Amino acid sequence: MRDDPSSRAIELSQFCLRPLTPEDEPKVLALWRAAFGSDADAEMLRWKFFGEFGHRAIVAEHVSGDLAAMFGGIPYVASISGSRHEVVHMVDNMSHPSYRGRIGGRRGVYVRTVEHFIHCFCGPGRAVFLYGFPGVRHFLLGRYMLQYNELNRPVCLEIDLREKPLLLKRPGVIRYMEQGDARLDRLAAEMDSILPFWMRRDRRFVQWRFLSHPKKNYHIWGAGRWWSRFISGYSVALDNGDEGVLVDLVLPSGVGEALSFISSLIQEWKFYGWSRVKTWVSSAGNCHTVLRWVGFKVIEDPLGIIPAGRCFDPSMKSVWMLNNLYYTMADSDLF
Repeated sequence: MRDDPSSRAIELSQFCLRPLTPEDEPKVLALWRAAFGSDADAEMLRWKFFGEFGHRAIVAEHVSGDLAAMFGGIPYVASISGSRHEVVHMVDNMSHPSYRGRIGGRRGVYVRTVEHFIHCFCGPGRAVFLYGFPGVRHFLLGRYMLQYNELNRPVCLEIDLREKPLLLKRPGVIRYMEQGDARLDRLAAEMDSILPFWMRRDRRFVQWRFLSHPKKNYHIWGAGRWWSRFISGYSVALDNGDEGVLVDLVLPSGVGEALSFISSLIQEWKFYGWSRVKTWVSSAGNCHTVLRWVGFKVIEDPLGIIPAGRCFDPSMKSVWMLNNLYYTMADSDLF
């Protein structure tokens, strides 16, 4: 059981380092504007930090009432070698340019905010791992301040659907999913014994991440079987003009079934009129290999992201976790 959030607040010079609250929304929007020079979407902010999974976040509040820094993210349920643990996806971390260096020394207010976050939320029985998808500049800063390291590299792939024939009959059974249900819970339980390290795609995750998204409409398909109402894999795609983005993919464990699933998805994508489909998948596991078998080609990553993470449980092997985390763009907030 976690302690009272108020007990996590500390005073530091002219700042109070404390957990983020719903009442902070106007201040977070102002901090975003100061940090990035643009306006954040309040609805998206509420969906991320005050939605189904809540948040783990620390803010540094100046005596003036301004927020000088914010660090944290969204806590997910991960399966690590079959056991469930909390893992936090770091997102929307920022500092106010007017308050940088106010405390002095190499450990300014943002670094102190990061350190207090780790003290409050990370370690055995808490968040055992943090991860995120920064660009090069923020990766280098994070490696210095947070001591995180690269995850296994993403593989960016693309398929030209104009080169694929339209078939009258689907190669396999696929089912369009309009809500999260017990099929996803069963699939997640099966995948816990197959994938060494992943964020569980149970009905709670899929309902929040995709079906409750305030801005985007996703297409979700399950890999079906003639003899069963359950699914052996699933995928999520997003319209992007005349192209599609394969945002999430959990393949059936059997290679033949996996190939049939992807081949059937290709027919669905052609039906939507997409000319191409692009995706990013972890280099851990065989997903990128199966995609290449059905016609996807490896391309240069247009996003320039460097997935990164850090382990906070000394009983776990950090290098193993970095190398074995299976992720897709569903584990990010980029699509």
